[in-house]
Amino acid sequence: MSEVLLKADRISLSVPVFQPSDRQLMTNPLQFITDLYLSRTTRGIAYLLNDISMEVRAGERIGIIGANGAGKSTLLRLLAGIYKPTTGNLTTSGSVKGLFDISLGMNLEATGLENIYMRGLQMGYGFSEIREMIPDILDFSELEKDIEKPLNTYSTGMRLRLAVAVSTTRSPDLLLLDEWIGTGDMRFRDKVKERMDQLVEQAHGLIIATHNTVLMKALCTRGIVLEGGNLVYQGDLDDALAFYEEEVRAVAASKK
Repeated sequence: MSEVLLKADRISLSVPVFQPSDRQLMTNPLQFITDLYLSRTTRGIAYLLNDISMEVRAGERIGIIGANGAGKSTLLRLLAGIYKPTTGNLTTSGSVKGLFDISLGMNLEATGLENIYMRGLQMGYGFSEIREMIPDILDFSELEKDIEKPLNTYSTGMRLRLAVAVSTTRSPDLLLLDEWIGTGDMRFRDKVKERMDQLVEQAHGLIIATHNTVLMKALCTRGIVLEGGNLVYQGDLDDALAFYEEEVRAVAASKK
């Protein structure tokens, strides 16, 4: 039996909902604090994810399927540890990294080298690990001559190359992707595709949310279908896609 990289046991994520009357209280902070302290006002609760159970074993590549607003990005961020489950248990084995906003943690006033360290620390790497990564980052981004210059002197393309290079240098045990990274000029897109292929190949497991069915079929072995924050189907990828397509047709037919 292969190693379990991630296990979610009935995890949910909820947030308080502020009513129009609550927003009016914000214009009177003293009354707002008093109401909270004396529990005079209550908040509604909105469930972004509800009672989700799933596991990822070594060698599995899972595609998250669902319409916009189904909870795909929220689930990925919860699995990455950015959000904490309101209820339920989430356990992981090995390193879990998510590639969501590749420019997160970068500062226009800092140099390219300083941004490598800031982005690397934000991704959970230590200083020694980042130092080891720098030669590969410079080689991939082709920015060695400009790395001591402030980021605000870089072109948009140069910033993109640096962000992608830092974010994709090392492959974790479980890689989480919210859409595929494939931007930049044609030559750089080819480099990114090769790098992304290597990341997926080296990772022990993959979870990706994408609307690109062709890409999902090329990468994934299993699929899960989300609807309104609920996991409504999980199984073989082709079966999951067929379930989702039937669901979409049913919704379309109900609107006629």
